[in-house]
Amino acid sequence: PNGTPLTQPLTFDIRAGQRIALVGISGAGKSSLLNALLGFLPYRGSLTVNGKALNSLTSESWRKQLSWVGQNPHLPEPTLRSNILLGNPQASLVELQLAIERAYVQEFLLQLPQGLETTLGDGAARLSVGQAQRVAVARALIHPCNLLLLDEPSASLDAHSEELVMSALNAAARSQTTLLVTHQLNDITDYDAIWVMEEGRLVQQGDYQTLRAEAGPFAALLAQRQGAL
Repeated sequence: PNGTPLTQPLTFDIRAGQRIALVGISGAGKSSLLNALLGFLPYRGSLTVNGKALNSLTSESWRKQLSWVGQNPHLPEPTLRSNILLGNPQASLVELQLAIERAYVQEFLLQLPQGLETTLGDGAARLSVGQAQRVAVARALIHPCNLLLLDEPSASLDAHSEELVMSALNAAARSQTTLLVTHQLNDITDYDAIWVMEEGRLVQQGDYQTLRAEAGPFAALLAQRQGAL
């Protein structure tokens, strides 16, 4: 907001269908990069989508290409059903049920007084954070897109909800171009590429086994995580 750059210059390419994990310590610039891709932050330089400058696209047309799950689930609609259908209101009952099952929403659905028609209240007060995040995942799954952006989607979850949410999202990532920001390094062993950010720069890129085997920032992150367990 005060004009200070949030990252250093970044150079990267994301190919269609690629699954990329973005890792690094807090404050490295990972969420800032995702927010720029979402259209939430201004940028300088060239950021293109299929050869077109991102800032030349309308917000509406660009966000139709995206699904996004962030750290804190935002459920603006009044009912559970309307929140899930937010990005795809024309979805069929079969598509709705499939998204509910894949995001493990059915695990708590029967506990709600009116099922899918339950009014959630301000800030989705009827739901725990883990339950609200599963609703956000269902919303992303029912809206297949060209680019899936995930910003620490399991950060606020208990271990049970985290396992369910990441299982659903990792399955969805296999059929969409995906950029995942995460601190959970065990979830990304089979991703196509891992990008390591440090002080606003991309300092290392490669697959899990390659980066794990060489001295560098990723190996240091792994050692730090294992030391914390």
